[in-house]
Amino acid sequence: MPRILITGCDEGIGRGFATTCLADGWEVLATYRDVANKLPEAPRLTDFQLDVTEIAQFKKVKAVIGDLPIDLLVSNAAIAHDPMVLGSLDFDFGRRILDTNTLGPLRLVETFVDNVAASEQRKIVMITSRMGSIAANISGGHYVYRASKAGLNAMARSLAIDLFKRGIIVTMLHPGGVRTRGGSEKAPLTVEQSVQGMRDVIDRLGLHETGQYYSYSGMPLAW
Repeated sequence: MPRILITGCDEGIGRGFATTCLADGWEVLATYRDVANKLPEAPRLTDFQLDVTEIAQFKKVKAVIGDLPIDLLVSNAAIAHDPMVLGSLDFDFGRRILDTNTLGPLRLVETFVDNVAASEQRKIVMITSRMGSIAANISGGHYVYRASKAGLNAMARSLAIDLFKRGIIVTMLHPGGVRTRGGSEKAPLTVEQSVQGMRDVIDRLGLHETGQYYSYSGMPLAW
């Protein structure tokens, strides 16, 4: 039975990964910033509180999981809301975005990389954004959010190089325009459509594709 650990299962994409993987027979380790949002109890589901900015909470989860193999580690928790404009920048909020979106995934890998290495599938997926693409930025704005995702992409690329020798695949996936609280009600994709597309991409990934940056449909994206 494959096992997945996902951050940010409070809602949206993280919750979508958890529910679809449960339906497909996976063992799911679901983490929440607020456990009041946890999924209904289910076989093969284990819940944890995990704010990805708090290293002490990572240590608590690791203490429970121990050396349990994790086939798929999904870094999803993020702050997507970035309305800041020049002249009224909130730098405290900016630091929170960077701590959550860029350093949070690195804390995740630092904590659980040995669990991934001990599994059969050995896959790490970073849920990023096309807004992290420098080449594709033609609209400006969203300074800190864009920087946080560009930084995530750069970090994940380095992780892919460093973890290649351990047989670990590291991939960055843009979920598309999804109708979530952090997105738009007019977005073209439902959570289910986005998650299914990403899972299809993840399922067919090989080690030769490690370090790549794809859309939810598997289209390579510009850095």
